[in-house]
Amino acid sequence: MAIPTLSQLQNYSVNRQGAEGIRQSLYDTLLYPTAGQTQFNFFALPQGQGVTSAIGAVVASAKTIADTNLEAAGMLPAGKSFLVTSIECAFYAGSVSTANTFTTVTPGIFAATAAIAVAAQAADVYSFYLSGSLRFFIGSKVYLEEAPLLRFPPKTQYSLDGAIASNSSTTSEVGFLNAKISGRPYMVEPPIYLENNQNFVVQLNYPAAVATPSGFNAKVQIILDGYLYRNSQ
Repeated sequence: MAIPTLSQLQNYSVNRQGAEGIRQSLYDTLLYPTAGQTQFNFFALPQGQGVTSAIGAVVASAKTIADTNLEAAGMLPAGKSFLVTSIECAFYAGSVSTANTFTTVTPGIFAATAAIAVAAQAADVYSFYLSGSLRFFIGSKVYLEEAPLLRFPPKTQYSLDGAIASNSSTTSEVGFLNAKISGRPYMVEPPIYLENNQNFVVQLNYPAAVATPSGFNAKVQIILDGYLYRNSQ
């Protein structure tokens, strides 16, 4: 962009009167148990409540900034508001089934000779995104409801593409893969303005619980991207 003039710099000052707006997302993360469940409610519990999904955290401890940046249960606190411009749903496959625990999975497969390795965690991603519906509920009204969850790809994700093939009758085969979804972001048009102390929730709903094919827990993150408005002092 063009170099701002001295007068224009006041538009970017961190020391100003009144309110300021910054680019920021609102996010919340929940554990996805291997058995699944019929409803997940995001932005219902803030930091210090609920159950963490953070890697390496004490099992069943409360949420931290690693899970959510929500400060008040089901709403924004006084002095803050938010303009929602897009919605993302990120799914992360895991490798353990212990209750209230998430552990990452290594993107590797191993096959015995003349056998196909079933990449169960990749199947988790496929099963999750081709099922369920997302509902954005504010106050007493539904502002968005879409299905399946494939409609809400995350903007950022890691990529790993690779394969090894062999028709040897005496050796095993090892490969690496990563399952992901991609596509245009789900833009909220027109944007939705969340005022402080206004209750809201993002729900994932299922006609019946969808179990993970791997038999392991996963975790899901909902991201409301947009602009945070707050008191500047």
